[in-house]
Amino acid sequence: MQNNYPATAAAIRSAYGQRLMPADYRDLMNMHSVAEVVAFLKETKTYGELLQGLEPAYTHRGYLEMLLQRNLFTQCLHFCSLENLRNTPFFRFFIYDYEIRELIKKIQLIPSGPEAYISAMDAWLGPYLSFSQEKLARAESTDEIIEALASTPYAAVVKKFSKKGDLIKNYSACEIGLRACCLERILREAEETVRGDDLKALKELIGEQIDLINLINAYRLKRIFSADEETLREMMLPIPGCLPKRYCEQLYAAPDLAAFIEVLHRTRYGRMMDGINTAGAPESVRLEYMFQTLRWKSARTALHFSAHAAVSLYAVHVLYHIEVRNLITIIEGIRYEKPVSYIQSLLIGELN
Repeated sequence: MQNNYPATAAAIRSAYGQRLMPADYRDLMNMHSVAEVVAFLKETKTYGELLQGLEPAYTHRGYLEMLLQRNLFTQCLHFCSLENLRNTPFFRFFIYDYEIRELIKKIQLIPSGPEAYISAMDAWLGPYLSFSQEKLARAESTDEIIEALASTPYAAVVKKFSKKGDLIKNYSACEIGLRACCLERILREAEETVRGDDLKALKELIGEQIDLINLINAYRLKRIFSADEETLREMMLPIPGCLPKRYCEQLYAAPDLAAFIEVLHRTRYGRMMDGINTAGAPESVRLEYMFQTLRWKSARTALHFSAHAAVSLYAVHVLYHIEVRNLITIIEGIRYEKPVSYIQSLLIGELN
């Protein structure tokens, strides 16, 4: 009989119930400094404990943003500790994401020597990674990076994008390869852990997130660089999502942005965009705002309809990422003295 891990699922739902609400966002947008934001968040259930020791008047914006990002990780760890799920297949998916970030950071910084990565690495991640962060930090060549990753599936990916140990020149292709490796692993482990309708819901959630990430990237490439079909294909995650292959091919083959948008409107995502309010959003980010809103809606739907801890954790991970992004948008808006209406037009979720 399948174990849905009900205690974990219930804890996730309860925690998400304490998220920032529209009234909180409105209060935050009307503040005038990072100190005011910190003071406000210290009084909330979600962020009070995280920020307990901070003195608002002396908290740097960058440090606050780092704490918010790190809090995503510790929240997921907490959820997985409730029923000892840390070593259960699939429930390390969020750790895989941080592993990829550290590997890309190391690969990009290797020409500057080990010291560059040591200064930039998130040392607190060390105990949770599937490879030795210390060994990765000491690596002075691509071969030594591959050696540090020997016990992981990432080694084969890095080896594929390096020639006889030379430095990796196509960082983007390597990152896509690593993220594809990660997603394949997540989907494989999902099938080991989840069954029936819950598996269907989880695969649909992951597939929709893959589709929307690819659509965001394709839109950016079309709008900014007028990228051709070959470039788009190279830059997409090569994992099938929920979007039929024929639509993907039509989108990538679109000769210009107008044609791309025309094809998009014939897809399920195009139809879902019709009800999204983008009033006040700058034209340059309007479509991307819609894509991000669909990511939020997809995760909210999955969290609402499935009682399996795996679905709940994946969904809430997406939702918390969006909440942190909203907070950083507000902090940056205050920093640059943007109007409240402008900041609000960029926020994703139930506020708009």
